[in-house]
Amino acid sequence: MLARTKVGHRSGDIPELWPRLNTGPGDCAGLSWAMMAPVAKVIIRPAVPGDAGGIARVCAEGWRDTYQHIYRPEEIETVISDYYTPERITAEIIAPEGWDGWIVAVESGKVIGAGGGGMTDPGVGEIFVLYLDPTRRGEGLGSLLLDAITERQRGQGAREQWVSVEPENEKGLPFYLARGFQVLGNRPAWGTRPEEGRMSLRLMRRLAPLP
Repeated sequence: MLARTKVGHRSGDIPELWPRLNTGPGDCAGLSWAMMAPVAKVIIRPAVPGDAGGIARVCAEGWRDTYQHIYRPEEIETVISDYYTPERITAEIIAPEGWDGWIVAVESGKVIGAGGGGMTDPGVGEIFVLYLDPTRRGEGLGSLLLDAITERQRGQGAREQWVSVEPENEKGLPFYLARGFQVLGNRPAWGTRPEEGRMSLRLMRRLAPLP
């Protein structure tokens, strides 16, 4: 749903099935183990090197589907070839640097979603990347991945969480707004120069501390 802006690593294990977060506007709190029926067989877990090809596929398909009306085809393919190759993703799985690493949604051994985030300052978390197989949208997979990223950041003391989304992104922007994020500003879009005039919205939501 968005392109990475920065990456990083923090310690901490992610259980294979993460609790869902019941969130209200601007706040993220209240754990439950309820899971939506359409994703009952999906496992959310840290990526392993064998997931790299699946992550690359999901991110490439997600980028093409999300940005086909925003960027030129050659720009899209350049981003994919620069950032979403199995080789690069394998290296990021083995040795994440500057973020918490990849988290995947897996069904019957197939990667159907991937994302990741990290801490940018004490108490401040960021969502760097979150994509789904375009044919699996609307099943709650994005929420499960976001919940997993959020729980790791809360465990590291995050009290607020940020994400950059382009205003033309008709898939990503409603997703985050529906989960309590609020638009607080903008900045030049990831991978662009200020003189190009392309902007990303900066969204933030508050996170409640862990009990």
